[in-house]
Amino acid sequence: MSETLPVALSWLLASQQCERAGLQNLLQTGRLTDVISQLIHELQRERGASNIWICSQGQLFGEELPLREQQVSQAISSLMHHLPPLPATEHAWPGNRRLFSRIAAALHAISELTALREGVRLFGFTHSGAMDRFSFIIRQLLNLVYETIDTATDRDVSRAQIAMFTFMQGKELAGQERAIGSAGYAAGLFSPEQSEKMVSLIAAQERCFASFTQFADAQSLQRWRQVSSNENDVERLRRIACTRSQPEAQGNEMALRWFQLMSRRIDGLKSIEDGLAQHLMLRCRESLRGAAEAGSGEAALQQAVDQLKNEPAYTVFVAGNEGMEHDGPLEADGLLPELGRSVLGLVQEQSQRLQAQDDELAAMRTTLNERKVIDRAKAMLMRHHPYTEEQAWQTLRKMAMDQNRRMVDIANALLSVAAVFPTTTK
Repeated sequence: MSETLPVALSWLLASQQCERAGLQNLLQTGRLTDVISQLIHELQRERGASNIWICSQGQLFGEELPLREQQVSQAISSLMHHLPPLPATEHAWPGNRRLFSRIAAALHAISELTALREGVRLFGFTHSGAMDRFSFIIRQLLNLVYETIDTATDRDVSRAQIAMFTFMQGKELAGQERAIGSAGYAAGLFSPEQSEKMVSLIAAQERCFASFTQFADAQSLQRWRQVSSNENDVERLRRIACTRSQPEAQGNEMALRWFQLMSRRIDGLKSIEDGLAQHLMLRCRESLRGAAEAGSGEAALQQAVDQLKNEPAYTVFVAGNEGMEHDGPLEADGLLPELGRSVLGLVQEQSQRLQAQDDELAAMRTTLNERKVIDRAKAMLMRHHPYTEEQAWQTLRKMAMDQNRRMVDIANALLSVAAVFPTTTK
C-alpha cells in the first residue's frame, strides 16, 4: 500500500490547488457582487426619480433624471469591466452554465433601459408600469448575485454572501415601497391595492432583514441597529399609507416629503450594504490566505481523509419502505453526485417556494388583520375623546409600552370593553 502514498499526496496537492483556484474565483466574484450592488442602487435611484416625474406629471425631478441616467451608465460600464471573461469553446466548463445564463439575462434586461427611459420622459408608462420594468431589471441582477452565492464552498464566505444577498433583497423591497408610497401620496389617497401592497412590502422587508441578522458580522449589525432606530418619521407616514388615512398635506408636497424620508433611509441601508461588501472581500482574502498556508505532507493528507469520513454520503429517497430493515439512508451507489444534487435541489427548491408563498400570504393576512383592529380602536378613541388620528395612535402606543404588550393586544382589549358598555359619543 506504501507505493500509493506518493500518488495520494499528488492528488492532495491537486485538491489544494483546486481549492485555491476556487477561492481566487470567489474573490473575483466578491468584487462582482460589490459592483452589482452599486448598479442596483443607482437603478433604484433612477426608478425613484422616474416615479416622482410621472406622478407629478413632469413638475418634479426633470433635472434629476439625466443625472440618474448618467450614474446608471457609469455603473453599467463598471459591471461590464468586472464580468468574467468569456471562455473559449474548447475550455467551456459545464459548472458555469447557470452563472453565464444569469449574466446573459441581466445584460438583456439592461438593454431595455433605453426604451424604458424614452417611455418615462414621454409619459408612455403609468407609474406602476415604469416601476415594474425597473424592478424587473433589478430582479435579474439580484438573480445573478444569488447565482454567485450558489457557487461558494467556503463556510465563512458563504455566510458573508448570504448576509449581503438577504440585505440587498430587503433594500430592494424598501425601494419598491418608496415608489408605491410616492404614487399614493401624489394622488392624495391610497387605493386599497396600494395599501395592501405596502403592508406586504413592509412584512417582506422584516423577513429579509431578520435573515440578514442571522448571518451578518458584528459591525454590520451595529450599523443596522443605528439606522433602524431612527425611523419614527417613516413609521408615521407608513401608518397613513397602510390605513388609508388622510395625509396632512396634499399632492406633490406630501409625495416629495415621503420620497426624501425613504431616500434617506435607503441611503443609510446602502452604507450598511457597502460594509457587508467589505466584510465579504475580507473573508475571501482570509480564506485564500488560509488555503495558501495549508500543508501538503502526510499529516495534511490524514487530516483531509478524517474530514471526508465525517461528511455525509450522497443519498437517494425511495417511495415505499417494503423490505427495508434498516433506518439509515441508502448510499447512492452508481448515482452521480451532480445528479443527486440536482434532483434534491429541485425538490427542496419547489418545497421552499411553496412554503414561502404560504408563509408570505399568512403573514400578510395577519398584518392586515392587526392593522384593521388597531384602526377600529383608534376610531373608537376618536369618537369618545377629542383626539386626532395621530393622538389616538400615540395613546394606544403609550398604553402598549406601559403594559409591555403588543399594540394589537391593547386594541383588542379596548374593543372588547367597549362592546360591553353602551356607546356614547362626546
